[in-house]
Amino acid sequence: MGFFLMSPTIAVMVLIIIVPLIIGLVMSFFNYNLLTLHRGIPFIGFSNYSKALGDENFWMAFWNTLWWTAANVAGQVALGLSIALLLNQPVKGVGIYKALILIPWAVPSAVAALSWMWLLHPEFGLVNDIAVRFGLVSEPVAWLGRPFTAQVWVVIARVWKEFPLSALIFHAALQTIPKDLYEAAEVDGAGVWKRFWNITIPYLKASIVVAITLITIWTFNSFNMIWVMTKGGPGGATEILATSIYKTAFQRYNFGFASSQSILMVIFLSVIIIFYLYKVEGKKID
Repeated sequence: MGFFLMSPTIAVMVLIIIVPLIIGLVMSFFNYNLLTLHRGIPFIGFSNYSKALGDENFWMAFWNTLWWTAANVAGQVALGLSIALLLNQPVKGVGIYKALILIPWAVPSAVAALSWMWLLHPEFGLVNDIAVRFGLVSEPVAWLGRPFTAQVWVVIARVWKEFPLSALIFHAALQTIPKDLYEAAEVDGAGVWKRFWNITIPYLKASIVVAITLITIWTFNSFNMIWVMTKGGPGGATEILATSIYKTAFQRYNFGFASSQSILMVIFLSVIIIFYLYKVEGKKID
């Protein structure tokens, strides 16, 4: 009976996850290039994988993906936890603030990216206007046209867009912490920081693990924000695996090579998540 009730969900998961994964895996062993279809689709074994692993651009995108993921995880967790702690205070109208922080999350990624592009516009952007007024820069800057500043701003844009998720996770976890613990610690003379590190953080450990895992998965293979804002530029400074694979498949039409890169990305992400969970739990993942 249980399997019968779960069968629709299992069928959907198989269709949208398992089947595409198998198709991509099979395709990665063939020279599936739309520009050379007239020559056939020959089986080439692991040639696509060896080509990807020996490609400098692939490794550049890989390292860019790591910093992009790490910066997003750090930013979203830090900002989300800070907001959750503020929302946990007995502030008047806190319900309104809870609704307001959901606005960035509700905005479509493409719309959010376009909004940030306008804010960072070299001539008409609000960021340049503020920076010039306060003397932070002497003249307007093309923020998305310079490698380092482009890297910084795409991270800021995505952190702003996605931090409400971690804020909600942490806020829900904060509600489960007994108030008596804080009162007892305060009576014993524990300051704000001691209460935070000895009570709040231990109780939030499970939530932090969940938040970091979800953010890592969703950021590692994210695509929209970077593609709309920089398309991987300038000079490949913001090129991540997702944008590199997209270009390989839909601009160079080499679906076999793109499939091998996609499988490698899944393997890399799985290794990172398993290693992280192993370290957090202090034991092997079954």
